[in-house]
Amino acid sequence: MPDIMTNGIRTHYEIEGTGPALIFVSGLGGTAAYWQPQLKAFAQHYTVVTYDQRGAGSSDHPAGPYSIDTLVEDLLALIAALKLDRPALIGHSTGGAIGQLLAARQPGLLSGMVQYASWAKSDSHFNWCFRMRRALLLGSTMEEYVHGSALFLYPPEHIQNHAETLSPGLLASATRFPARDVVLSRIDAIMAHDATAQLAAIQTPTLVLCAQDDILTPPYQSRFLAQHIPGAELKIVPQGGHSFSESETSLFNQITLEFIAGIHASA
Repeated sequence: MPDIMTNGIRTHYEIEGTGPALIFVSGLGGTAAYWQPQLKAFAQHYTVVTYDQRGAGSSDHPAGPYSIDTLVEDLLALIAALKLDRPALIGHSTGGAIGQLLAARQPGLLSGMVQYASWAKSDSHFNWCFRMRRALLLGSTMEEYVHGSALFLYPPEHIQNHAETLSPGLLASATRFPARDVVLSRIDAIMAHDATAQLAAIQTPTLVLCAQDDILTPPYQSRFLAQHIPGAELKIVPQGGHSFSESETSLFNQITLEFIAGIHASA
């Protein structure tokens, strides 16, 4: 992955494929690697951009505090630096929060957007989940933290059926984790997110997508987004958890590819 300076930090990114631009924006983990299950399918049709966010992966890890606003500024700088022409955006969880503010503040910048397992405003349930993740982060090893966090991301059956392959990947990710204070700053940023007053300003064609069994951002969060983003389409799949782009890869790819293709067909 090459590097580029964006908004005062060194950002690691990758470009694959040819065609209209599409950028994937990750959740709390913030790394390009999250989208590995999507790259082959999407790069057949699109110029696909993935990147490590501020405080994640191989990008710079400056000291906090962090905010969704800053992550939006970082993404705007990356889009400008790479000269992406009206990219579509697929944002997972925190990536969806970034997309909300970007689309509201920059009408016409994006050709389309997928809000995947995201939320408009942190509520009691959301904050209780992240209080638990903060406690894990502060009171356990990184290996215990990534395994504990996986319980929020995947359905029980997926963990049971894939534990032998999931666990080595989680252990490997633990060795690449940034310092605890950086992760805490990123958690603080998402707990402070509130885009409710800005959703009505979004003019970007939007698909709101989640799984029925997502315990971190349950379907009511997606319903709220779909009700308040003008013209948004809502799709709730039966299962897959918070990270169903991993647990139900084929279904996720099918739904999102069809939506993005529809945007370009109607342009």
